[in-house]
Amino acid sequence: MGNEKKDDGRLEETHEENEIGGEKKAGKKGFLIGVSLLVAGVVIGLVIAYIVVYAVKLTGGAQFCKSCHPMQPMYKAYSKDTHGGWGRSGFVAHCTDCHLPHDSIIGYLVRKVQVGLHDFKVMVFGDPSKVNWHEKREHRRYFVYDSGCLHCHENLLAATMKKKKAFIAHKAYFSGKLVVRIGHEKDKAHCVDCHKHVGHKDLGKYLPPPPPEEKLIEESEKLIEESVKELEKEEKSENKHNSGKH
Repeated sequence: MGNEKKDDGRLEETHEENEIGGEKKAGKKGFLIGVSLLVAGVVIGLVIAYIVVYAVKLTGGAQFCKSCHPMQPMYKAYSKDTHGGWGRSGFVAHCTDCHLPHDSIIGYLVRKVQVGLHDFKVMVFGDPSKVNWHEKREHRRYFVYDSGCLHCHENLLAATMKKKKAFIAHKAYFSGKLVVRIGHEKDKAHCVDCHKHVGHKDLGKYLPPPPPEEKLIEESEKLIEESVKELEKEEKSENKHNSGKH
C-alpha cells in the first residue's frame, strides 16, 4: 500500500511538472510569435514609410511635373527664374515647396493627394487645352502657399532691415495689418499678392494665347483706354483754346 501511494505521488508530481513545462513552452512560443510579429510590423512599416517618402520626393520636382504637356510653359518660365536655379546662388525650389502647404505633414500629404487626383482627372477625362491659364494666374493666391514661402524665407523680417520699404511691408504682413482687396472684400495679403510673378519669370510669354473671349475683353479694354486718352487730349486742347480767348 505504501509503495502504491508513493507511485501515485510520483505520477502526480510528474504530471504537474509536465503541465508546468507545457505552459512554459506555450508561453515561450507565444512570446516568440509576438516578438516576430512586432519585428515584422516594424520592418513593413519602415518599408512603407520609405516608399511613401521616396514617392513624395519623386513626384515633388519639376522633372515630374513637366512630364505633363500642359506644364511645359510653366517649366520653361520656372527654369529662367531665380527659384529654378537661374542665378548666382544656384538655389532650386521644387514645385511642392511653393504649391503645397507646409503647416503640417498631414495637411501637406492630404493636399498633395487632392491635387494629384484633380490633375489626373483633368488629364484623363478632361481637356487640358481648354484650361484658361491666364485666368488662373489671377487666382494665384489659392495655388501658392505662404507657409511654403516662409519655409525658406523664415528670417525675412530681420533680413529686410537694410531695405526700409521692404522691411515696412513685411512688418505689416507679419503683424496681419497688410490687407488687399479681393473682389468686393478685403483680406490679409498673401505673399503672391505683392510678388505676383515669383517662381515663373515672364510666364505670360510661354503660355498659350488666351481664349477668344478674353482677347475680346482685352481689346475692348484697350479701346476704352485709348478713347479716354483721346477725350482727355480733346478736353485739354479745348481748355487751352478757351483760355486763349480770354
